[in-house]
Amino acid sequence: MAIKHALIVDDSKSARLVLKRMLNDLDLEVDMVASAADAIEYLKDNMPDVIFMDHMMPGMDGFEAVKHIKKNSMTAVIPIMMYTSRGGDVYLSQARALGAVGIIPKTISPVGLKESLFKLGLVKDRRISSTLQVEDRRSVDVGQAEKGVGETDSSDKESPQPQAGQIQDRRSEPSFKQKRRQQDDYFNELQKLMDDQTIELHKSMWLGIESVSHEIFNRLNSELEEQVRKLNETKQQEAAGLSFFTGKKRWPMIILIVFLFASLLLNIILLASFHSHEPSEIAVSTTNDVASQAADNNVIDTELFDIQAEDARSKAYESFLAWANNREIEYPFDELALNENRLPVIEELIEKALEAGYSGGIILQTHVGRFCLSRDQNGSYQLADDKLPVTLCEYIGNYVQPYDVPSTHQSLGFANYMSALDPLNNGGISVEVKNISRTVELSSYPQSGPSTTVEEWNLAAKLNNRITIKLDPSVSGSL
Repeated sequence: MAIKHALIVDDSKSARLVLKRMLNDLDLEVDMVASAADAIEYLKDNMPDVIFMDHMMPGMDGFEAVKHIKKNSMTAVIPIMMYTSRGGDVYLSQARALGAVGIIPKTISPVGLKESLFKLGLVKDRRISSTLQVEDRRSVDVGQAEKGVGETDSSDKESPQPQAGQIQDRRSEPSFKQKRRQQDDYFNELQKLMDDQTIELHKSMWLGIESVSHEIFNRLNSELEEQVRKLNETKQQEAAGLSFFTGKKRWPMIILIVFLFASLLLNIILLASFHSHEPSEIAVSTTNDVASQAADNNVIDTELFDIQAEDARSKAYESFLAWANNREIEYPFDELALNENRLPVIEELIEKALEAGYSGGIILQTHVGRFCLSRDQNGSYQLADDKLPVTLCEYIGNYVQPYDVPSTHQSLGFANYMSALDPLNNGGISVEVKNISRTVELSSYPQSGPSTTVEEWNLAAKLNNRITIKLDPSVSGSL
């Protein structure tokens, strides 16, 4: 049988090397590319006997690549195996509908790989050679052991004969040790490669995170300090009584001044009308009575104002609770729940809480909708066509927030903003973020089946894709 050629298409270098090693052991020549676009370019000048195609790749994914290959009459006859970590009947049916002959997992064993190649006619024998066996075949009966010894060369005859009831290891020691060393060298090289890639990736990530986080943190911290400073200045002015002409209590004092001015004017008129001592005494007495009455009225007006002010504060507090508690904030399917776009809403919430004199916990609860999505020509996710049945969705979920982990629902900028909110604790307010499991639905999804449209499904997903606000006055902001 002529030597067969295979093409591996996978963006993971380690995955390519592992599969190539197994195919080489099965006497296949292997070429490798890192993207679907490179595979299509490769097929212009080459005709492999089989293609192993990864599904999730940057740019064009595996499904799109299969469609492109099958549209070309020159390459349509090449069998394509989806080489992926995904599984399930739905995924298998999708792959076969596009023209793939089957699916093999990335955890496949050499035995399973040879079986798949045998079905495609790419290996001549489905039996597994000794080089692909995992278990040591040590359980050989005494008769077979003795027969094996009789057929060995002179060097083997020098070794002691097995006793009755013992087991003879028929494995070729030099061959086994050589293969074991080759395997160890290969896995050591692979481990070193993966370690180096991991180190470089971590370096790049942390350098970028550190640069951006410092910039955002400094800006947000400066803005928050300015807001807190203004708030403290306002409280100090009210405590010192410096808001005479600008504060809310200015009108009782104005009334007192008017009364005093009126009494003085009356005194002058009386003095001008009566030129005797007695009338003057009457005028003075009248003036004193007016001033005393004005002072009494001011006390009454001040007490009344305090009652009205307290009532106004109470109404403002209740109004804030009614406005903020159970408030919902909708966000798009392709964004994180808590990112810089939600900061203006959060800042408005905190500002109203301060104005209302609220003290306690503000809890931001994130909910994630499971959308029916498809891929465009560039490989980007988008909402699937509303008229399609939901069973034809390429992906159901939220690729931006795939896990129920709080950190996966926040951008770096929002996380830095939250860390800068510590000064609010002195005002009795604490802000907390909780992610709610997507198993807890704000709105129920319709039955998944051919009769359910994408429009119906995504409407429920949109209702579940939001942030809800809870208030807990029992929580102390200083904790």
